[in-house]
Amino acid sequence: MPTTLSLRQVQTISVDVRLPSLRILNDRSSYFLSAACPGMNTLANHGYIPRNGIASFEEIVTGAMEAFNVQSGLMEFITAANMMMRGNPFVNKVSIGGSSPLVPPLPGNIGSPHPGGIALHGGFEGDASMTRADAFIGDNRDFQDILYDLDLLQLGKFGDNGPNGNNTVFNVATMIGIKQHNLAMDQAANPQFAVPPRRLSAMFTEASFVLNVFANGTTKQATLPIVGSFFRNQTFPQNWFRAATPVSGSESAGQISAGVPGIVPGRNNEQGVYVADPPPPAPFNASMGCATYWDLLGTMPAGLANTTGLFKQNVDFLVNILFQSVATSPCNQTMLFPFGPNVN
Repeated sequence: MPTTLSLRQVQTISVDVRLPSLRILNDRSSYFLSAACPGMNTLANHGYIPRNGIASFEEIVTGAMEAFNVQSGLMEFITAANMMMRGNPFVNKVSIGGSSPLVPPLPGNIGSPHPGGIALHGGFEGDASMTRADAFIGDNRDFQDILYDLDLLQLGKFGDNGPNGNNTVFNVATMIGIKQHNLAMDQAANPQFAVPPRRLSAMFTEASFVLNVFANGTTKQATLPIVGSFFRNQTFPQNWFRAATPVSGSESAGQISAGVPGIVPGRNNEQGVYVADPPPPAPFNASMGCATYWDLLGTMPAGLANTTGLFKQNVDFLVNILFQSVATSPCNQTMLFPFGPNVN
């Protein structure tokens, strides 16, 4: 049975994900801080995490496991990274949206005066989103109909046939088309366009999430009405079931990434030409996973590496989760601690 540990007080939380497919009841209510992630917003709308959008590490991990039957590993990694980049690991709170007085500044003048929340541009949230504008261009937090309509053009070209008609089921080819269009359109329109390793890894995982987590557990299909409910309404679709067995959420990320050849971590230069970023130092240049690990720790305030007491216990706990993500990678002998700028 999958388990996860807790911040502040190390204990075991057991979540039984061996149950048959769970039918989700629609009980949406409004929440206070919206995220750039439709999955997070769905969890808040249905009460799997606090509806005001302010959640602890445990609430996000267990909420996602219960609602989506996602394996604990991916959610622990995502939440640990977000907690240290955009939250407050001392009080174990992070906003899924923007800054909130319910997430106080870190002690010791570490980090920004007001933790920005997961939706703040520059963490996992970044350019070339499927349904949000680049921060330089417009609204990077709320659903954009026009961007989703452009996604649906790719569905019309590459989607599988399904119960709702021809070309109405999202598949790998559809997600490849969507990501190719997102990247090309935003690179041309955004002079500050940037795709560091953490964002490059996140965008392909997000695309995989649509196929592997949002899909109806009974049919294993991510149909137009299902994806529309998650993206546009940010609620569980009618007659939707979670996967019967745990999913990682990243099952299709490699296929989607392989279908978008030539994209490497980089950014636009002053002439608007996309140029590759310098590689990280060895051994973190050995794989994209290692580069992402280096990049993430370099985005977190360096002061987090110099804490004491309970604060240090929580930081060490989160750092260890991130290190586990490279356990089978060439950089698995070198644990990193946060070394980024203080204002993040």
